[in-house]
Amino acid sequence: MTNSLSLINISKVLADKSANTNLTSNLKLDGEVVKSLNYEIMFGLVIGEVEKLIILNKGNKTIDQFHKDILLKLKYAVSRLIPTE
Repeated sequence: MTNSLSLINISKVLADKSANTNLTSNLKLDGEVVKSLNYEIMFGLVIGEVEKLIILNKGNKTIDQFHKDILLKLKYAVSRLIPTE
């Protein structure tokens, strides 16, 4: 099984299990909501792997540049979410 398929399966299992708990038994999850949850879970997994890559390879010029590029690209979005004034 490829990594992308295993991520999809993991996210589906997590979404299914969370939908069947007592906390969420009264929720009606339609296909679009489940799809959105799956993307959020997969995005979280990818972010975790990127963070691990950056931490484990600190000092590598390519990884350090990758880290800098990510921070520069997210700077605007973060500044909009957390205003400084």
